[in-house]
Amino acid sequence: MAPKKKVEDVEAPVKEAKAEKKQPAPKKAAKAPAKKAEPKAKAPAKHEKPKKKAEPKAEEKPVEKKEEPVAEEEKPKKTFTMTKPRPLPRPVEKSTLDLDEETRRLLGARKTNKASLPEFNRIDSHKNKSLKLSWRKPKGHHSQLRRQRKAKGSLVKVGFGSPAAVRGLHSSGYEEVLVHRPQDIQGITKTQAIRVAGGVGRKKQAEIEKAAKELNIKVLNPLNTFEEV
Repeated sequence: MAPKKKVEDVEAPVKEAKAEKKQPAPKKAAKAPAKKAEPKAKAPAKHEKPKKKAEPKAEEKPVEKKEEPVAEEEKPKKTFTMTKPRPLPRPVEKSTLDLDEETRRLLGARKTNKASLPEFNRIDSHKNKSLKLSWRKPKGHHSQLRRQRKAKGSLVKVGFGSPAAVRGLHSSGYEEVLVHRPQDIQGITKTQAIRVAGGVGRKKQAEIEKAAKELNIKVLNPLNTFEEV
């Protein structure tokens, strides 16, 4: 049999080969820094036109602006409402009538006395709708008002009346004259004032008021002026 080789003789060349591989490679010499290439000027494109030098601008004259006509503001349209216009309160005109002191005193006393008077209504007018409130003298044999029962109300008596000197006069001191047409105004004095009758229409009442204004006559019940809705 061949003699066995020693283990040390076999491992020696393997270790030498590994040691050679581990040795670092020699460093290469550092290269000199390369110069940067200068950027080349771009050639003008074919479709681009060469720019012209800017010319000095001429001084522009101020343009006068024409004033446009201002349009009128449109008024807002009134919306439809079911509410009816209410009559405005009539202006209270001071009386231009010259009254003596006694007449003024009696008018003031009548005003205070009328404020404390009871209501003289027709008997049972609050029970029956067909009966109006206007006063009627009770004449029934069993009428409790005629017998002056206190709970039934007050009877009309002489003591409730106003002073005789100012009886029938308006609170301003004028004497009232009922008028139905414009021709009735003729012959009215300065101490009198007209009252248009309730059955006169608005058209004729406007004519009466126009004629009264020309003659400087006072109208006690002029036409109503209504508020805008």
